[in-house]
Amino acid sequence: MWLKYLEKDINDFHREDYYLAQIATEIRRSYVKRPKSVRLKDMLLKFTSNKKPVSKTERELHNKKSKAFWLSALGFGKKK
Repeated sequence: MWLKYLEKDINDFHREDYYLAQIATEIRRSYVKRPKSVRLKDMLLKFTSNKKPVSKTERELHNKKSKAFWLSALGFGKKK
């Protein structure tokens, strides 16, 4: 759930983001031929991820490997 939140939060723009984008826009407008063509939305960055969705079986396999590693590292191996 945290990973989903962080992926969503990275593209949620906050007040500071708009303030800094507005400053960048005004700086850019000072040296272009057509200043009105520079828009605020051009300065807001959009982050994307190249990760492919993981299937349920792959996730379960990864969880089993991780549990086995950490349990053996901490000395909680299989009971006899």
